[in-house]
Amino acid sequence: MGRKGLRFCLFVCLAAAVLLAANDILCVKSLHGVDQMRYLYYQPDHKIDVLFLGSSHVNCNVNTEVLWEEYGIAAYLYASAEQPLWNSYYGLKEALKTQAPKLVVLDMYCPSRFYEDYQPKWLDENLAGMRFSFNKYQAILASTETDRVELLLGFPRYHTRYDRLEAEDLGNFPWNRSKQSCWKGYTPLVSNVGLTEYDYSYVTDEREMTEKSQLYFDKIVELTQKKGIALALVSAPYLPEEEDMEVYRYIERIAAERGLLFLNYNTVERYREIGIDYALDFADFAHLNEQGSVKYTKHLGTWLKDHYEIPDRRGLRGYESWENQLRREGENNPS
Repeated sequence: MGRKGLRFCLFVCLAAAVLLAANDILCVKSLHGVDQMRYLYYQPDHKIDVLFLGSSHVNCNVNTEVLWEEYGIAAYLYASAEQPLWNSYYGLKEALKTQAPKLVVLDMYCPSRFYEDYQPKWLDENLAGMRFSFNKYQAILASTETDRVELLLGFPRYHTRYDRLEAEDLGNFPWNRSKQSCWKGYTPLVSNVGLTEYDYSYVTDEREMTEKSQLYFDKIVELTQKKGIALALVSAPYLPEEEDMEVYRYIERIAAERGLLFLNYNTVERYREIGIDYALDFADFAHLNEQGSVKYTKHLGTWLKDHYEIPDRRGLRGYESWENQLRREGENNPS
């Protein structure tokens, strides 16, 4: 290779390095879903035993520190704002590229509440953290009819962020990966809003999920079965509407038909069983604060250990990132 060829190669390598660095700096960072997917790639391979999927009812309510300290559960929360089941499905497929969880816990809030085939409000939160791949392309096709190229490439969508950069933007580099792997997706909320207890025990009607939600629910069931992964369905405590409870009755029935367990915490029996105080334990109508998340997670962790084979990884080599979990507190998250 002559000097000109060598210079050209050096130029290309330098340009690629600059573009990659610019992408790491300018890419969107968010505790509402983007970081949950991006940090999934930094987790040690084949170490996540329990993968949680769902909306911010997961990442605000499931305290991964408690799951580790109380039960030795190596859990990760892949949750994003108002995550529809199609994004849960493609997020699961992405996770399975590097992980082999023993259990997937799927929160069923979004298919009970949202009835649109496309939900554009939180597109970036659900898609921006996923790396360029055919799986991301499929997720985009399922998620939106517009802006597909921008969402796939990413950079055209956020390249103008240079005037809104913060300190966090300068820490998203490969040499920080070991530190970043210590965050497991949990976003504790510290505010408090007083709510009033409810009782929907009178609800007896059923309401089906949408056809699209049903399709992707079936895909998740099929994929977990194919991979030999147990699947648990839950609904974390919040202030539901009557229509939500009708969908939960439907989910409870189809779960039983498929041999799946569904734990709905939105009943008087359940929220009193775990000691949830609606006057003290909520950050807003949809999310528990940190105090409430501890109560919820302790009960959930016991239920998971009672019903599924989940190893205790405390003290084992390769799980140091769970021993040294990072805390990243957030303001009230979207649903």
